[in-house]
Amino acid sequence: MTDKIAFLIASAALTASTPALAAQEPANIPDIARAMLDVAYESEDPKEIAAVAKAVKAVFPDYDEAITRSADARIASLTPTEDGTPTEEGTSGADNTGETPDEPPHGVFAISPWEGKISASALLSSGNSENTAVGVSIDAARTAGAWKHNFKGYLDLGESGGVTNQKRWGASYKLDYNFGDRTYAYARFSYDEDQFSGFDYRLFAGAGLGHYLFEGEPFSWKIEGGPGYRYSPIDLTREVESEIAVYAATEIDWLIREGLKFDQDVTVTWTSPTTTIQSVTALTTQLWGDLSTGISFEYRYETDPPLGRENTDTIAKASLIYGF
Repeated sequence: MTDKIAFLIASAALTASTPALAAQEPANIPDIARAMLDVAYESEDPKEIAAVAKAVKAVFPDYDEAITRSADARIASLTPTEDGTPTEEGTSGADNTGETPDEPPHGVFAISPWEGKISASALLSSGNSENTAVGVSIDAARTAGAWKHNFKGYLDLGESGGVTNQKRWGASYKLDYNFGDRTYAYARFSYDEDQFSGFDYRLFAGAGLGHYLFEGEPFSWKIEGGPGYRYSPIDLTREVESEIAVYAATEIDWLIREGLKFDQDVTVTWTSPTTTIQSVTALTTQLWGDLSTGISFEYRYETDPPLGRENTDTIAKASLIYGF
């Protein structure tokens, strides 16, 4: 790039010495200066555009303002902000020091906004607990370059006559690292506690690979899976199921039309004592702005539950959802 700038400066200096160019109005950029900027614009590199613009202004100081406006507009069009609006950076970046600022960090600890949803629900359960209850949940994600943080949490609570007849809560965290257009590696941790499941609680940790079979709007479908470890103390016997596990999941997101979305998530966790299958089907309709309403149906099946517990649990939910 240095050779290119030197050549253009030399050409500009030779042309600038001619009377014809000197007679032009300051508001107009000379043809040779315009040609030099156009060459830089074709690179679509903000740093190169800034460097060439600085050199052109040194040769044509009378046209400093016009050159700055032209280069600023081009750089702004190449560096949109997160909300899609152009930046206010000039030919020298965010300030007028002549130095281009460093790009924001994109590592695992980079600061960027979270996106997701918070839900408040009324629910109807059957299986190990048959009752109505209320629940809250959060599902959020934050992308930082190749890294993506995924957090989920939930609480379902029901009472009848002052007696708790349902209490479920839990949280999970998953860290993805994208190393291809559609493929990523992940590490996942989760904690679940259900007072009526027969287990005191369940703790899972694992890692694996994921892949998008389809990605984008209006339809996306991904699968993921890998080995893990599950720790499950049993309420009645106080025994502990501590086993190597295999985890697999699939997620489908389908935007049927503007404001109407369908989701289908299925997870399977296998261990030698028992296998857990969970399916959640949801339909969400936008009310206005960031507010939506949705209905969902959750089905959970345990192949070998603790003594005295049923294999199947179902939960039907009607939810009010706030997206952020």
